[in-house]
Amino acid sequence: MKTSILPIAELSEQQIASWITLLATNGVLGNPHFRPEYALFVGRVLPNVEVAVLSADELDVGFFPFERHPGDLALPIGRFLSELHGVVAAESTTWDADELIRECGLKAWQFEHLIAEQEPFQQHHSFIDDSFYMDLQNGFESYCDERKVAGSSVIKQAARKQRKLEREVGPVRVTAHTTEKSAWDAFAEWKSAQLLRLGYADMFRLDWVNALLEELRFVDEDEFGPLLSTLHAGDELVAVQLGLRSPTAVTSWIPTFDHHYAKYSPGVILQLKLAEWAANEGVQRFDLGRGENQTKLSLASDAFDIAVGTVDHRFVHRTLTQTYYGLRNWAHASRFKKVSLKAVRRMKALAGK
Repeated sequence: MKTSILPIAELSEQQIASWITLLATNGVLGNPHFRPEYALFVGRVLPNVEVAVLSADELDVGFFPFERHPGDLALPIGRFLSELHGVVAAESTTWDADELIRECGLKAWQFEHLIAEQEPFQQHHSFIDDSFYMDLQNGFESYCDERKVAGSSVIKQAARKQRKLEREVGPVRVTAHTTEKSAWDAFAEWKSAQLLRLGYADMFRLDWVNALLEELRFVDEDEFGPLLSTLHAGDELVAVQLGLRSPTAVTSWIPTFDHHYAKYSPGVILQLKLAEWAANEGVQRFDLGRGENQTKLSLASDAFDIAVGTVDHRFVHRTLTQTYYGLRNWAHASRFKKVSLKAVRRMKALAGK
C-alpha cells in the first residue's frame, strides 16, 4: 500500500472518479459528507484541507480527507459540521490507522462521527454513539407502516398538528429546495437564536461557516448538492432545513424553525414531508444524525454505530484524553451525574479538548 498526500484542490479527475466509484461499495458511505464534492467545497473556504490517497498496484483504492491544523494536528473536514467521516475505501481494503496518520505527517487526528465499523480505528474509540436514520428503501408508505408497527405515533401526531396549523395559519406548502435569499436569511436567524437558547455557540459568527454555506447555496450537480427545504403555512415561513443530498442518501443536516410556531411541531412536519419527497426521488436513507432525543427516536427506523475518539501519537495528550473519556463515560452512568460532570469538564480543559 502506498500513501500520497495532496491538497484537496489537486485531486485529478480520475482520482475523483475513483473516489465516487468506491462510495458504491458500502451503504453507509452513501452519506453526502463522504462525497468528494463536499470535500472540494470545504477546501475552497478552509485551505488546509488535504487528502491521503491510498493506492495499490497503481490503482487508487482509498481516500482519507482531513483538515490540518498547527502542530500537525487534524480534524475531519468541516470540523463540527461533519456528520460522518472516515476512510473511503472498499470493505476489503486493509490499512493501519496509526501508520496512516503517521504517513499523513500528523501527530493526532480527532474524530466525533467516525463510522465505527471501520476496524483499523477501533482500538482508538473512546465511546460509541448512535447515528439515526429513516429507512426509505421500500418507499414512504412502507416506512410509515413500519413506524406504526413499532408503536410510534409521530406520523399521526404530525398529521393532527398539520391540520391545526392549516386551520389557524394557512394551507401548508413544502419546497424541497430553494435558493431564495429570504429563506437563507431566515434559516441563519432562527438557527442562531435556537443555538443561543440551548446554550451553544452561534456557528454563524464563524466566517468559514458562512463562506461554506454561501459556496453551497447555488450548487446543483447531478449527484451532490444542498437541500434548503422550506415549510410555509399560508404566506408564513414556519420551518427551514438545510440538508445535503447524494443519489442514495439525504441528510437532516441543520434543521430549524420559527419559534413562534413551536406548538405545531413544524420541524417534524417538514421532516416527514421531505422523507416522502426523498422516497419518491429514489433515496434509500434519510440520515438524522447523532444525538438521541424523543423526536429522532420516534422518526428513526434504526441507527448505525459511530465512534468518538482520537488517533494520538503524543503520549501525554493521549493519556489525558483517555482519562477524560474514561471519566466522561463513568459520569454519564453515575447517579451523581451533575457533580461528576463538573470534574469531567475540568479534565476536558486539561486535555485540551
